[in-house]
Amino acid sequence: MSHSSLINPPPQQDLRPRKRHRLLKAMGIAFAILIVVIVIAGIAGSGKKSGGGTPASGTAGTGGAAPAAATAGPGIGSKVRDGKFQFTVTRVSHRRSVGDTSLGLGETAQGRFTVLHIKVTNIGNVAQTLDDSAQYVYDSHGRQYDADSEADIDANNNNGGGVFFNDINPGNTVRGVILFDLPKGDKAVKAELHDSMFSGGVTVSLVRPQQ
Repeated sequence: MSHSSLINPPPQQDLRPRKRHRLLKAMGIAFAILIVVIVIAGIAGSGKKSGGGTPASGTAGTGGAAPAAATAGPGIGSKVRDGKFQFTVTRVSHRRSVGDTSLGLGETAQGRFTVLHIKVTNIGNVAQTLDDSAQYVYDSHGRQYDADSEADIDANNNNGGGVFFNDINPGNTVRGVILFDLPKGDKAVKAELHDSMFSGGVTVSLVRPQQ
């Protein structure tokens, strides 16, 4: 290396223009992706609007009769099936605690227990285990509530195991209660019942139809 090159080293290449070019390129790609997403969302939205059915005759404002009410789904007292089980919710009650809480042997709700009284029949050809933790209720806000297994043990101690992890043979029926701890003043409007934690489940309305 010559003496002059040590005194005057060659100028380093300015990398800032290259970095700016990469940044602008990335921003351009991101903008293009955003435009594509907006266009797809617009197409989907217009498809939903145009795909809606024509209003039924007799709706309000047309001068005809009011449309018939929608057909109600299964509710309290209905027999519903999921997998190997047939469920019947016979009634719904509420309570603050279960068991002998004075001796510390029961369970007290944080809010108030919603109690599902159910009957379950194995309609399959092999035994199936009824698991209370695979059952849920929902309130009117769409919030999901799990069963309180400890409370279920106390509440079903006179039902031969009831609905807490009970193995049911084909053709046999068990009765019991499942308890859900909901806030005070809140009500469960529907139950979702499963023959196992992996099944699709079946929905039962807990709201009594108005007469």
